[in-house]
Amino acid sequence: MQERVSGMTAVGKGMYCFQALIAVTFVVLALLHVPHPSPLLWLPYAAGAVLAGFTLIPLKVMLARLLAVAATALMFFLFAGFFMDVPKLESTWYQSQEGWAAVSRLLAAFLLIPVLSDYSCRCKAECREAKAASRLRSGKNSAFFTAPDQSRARSS
Repeated sequence: MQERVSGMTAVGKGMYCFQALIAVTFVVLALLHVPHPSPLLWLPYAAGAVLAGFTLIPLKVMLARLLAVAATALMFFLFAGFFMDVPKLESTWYQSQEGWAAVSRLLAAFLLIPVLSDYSCRCKAECREAKAASRLRSGKNSAFFTAPDQSRARSS
């Protein structure tokens, strides 16, 4: 894991730390929900921690696609759980355990957005690499906005 961090740019290291912070936040949310009266309420947060943790390691594209689908499904599940809980909340929602459970679902759903974005970028990078390799093999640069590799002499 250390060699992955050392070879990154400052932006890459920042995103790596941000994804690690998201994973830790999911772990904390899971641990906070373990003693909740509803059994297995901690499970979506643990799944979010695993999904966020996988963004910290290199993955094959097919696995990144599968994890992107899982992150999307979990994100929709968390948003749906939040919107199902909102009508049941009273004016003193912040004083009850169920009110904070709804807030943590909303927080977790929003925390999955950068995780899903990371998986999406990995899939797009693979497509860009494949297109660049095919352009190099064909010997022509078919991109719309490009400059020629060699400048031609102007004739007057």
